[in-house]
Amino acid sequence: MRAVRSALLSSPEPRELTAEEYLQAKLNYEAACHVVAAELRRSPCRIVLLDVRDAPGYEKSHIRGARNIPEKGLPSKMAALPRMKTIITYGWDGDCALAPKAAFALARSGYKAKILAGGLAEWLRRDLPVDKKVEMRRH
Repeated sequence: MRAVRSALLSSPEPRELTAEEYLQAKLNYEAACHVVAAELRRSPCRIVLLDVRDAPGYEKSHIRGARNIPEKGLPSKMAALPRMKTIITYGWDGDCALAPKAAFALARSGYKAKILAGGLAEWLRRDLPVDKKVEMRRH
């Protein structure tokens, strides 16, 4: 019987980072909800909020003004995104791997990408603007 390897087990070994390097990278590439909300009020044309959850999740509730491109479909739709803006990806919550995967794909392709810390769940917890506010339930 052939052993099946999961993505978790088949990932390349990460380069060892110092605590300082890790924490600096986290600060550089994660955006806090209140900071994003303030930037949307101040200069909405400088960023793109990208909801990378599935279409049904987006339809139920999403951050006001966010575009929806599910993470799995991002490679084929990436060219439609502006290269000169910061693209902030978000998923269900802080444990959801969709936003980091999407941000990684964008960064690897030369886009300026960040992850919304805490995802939609944190945005809702802070009572920030959404379309179709509903109770948060992850699929």
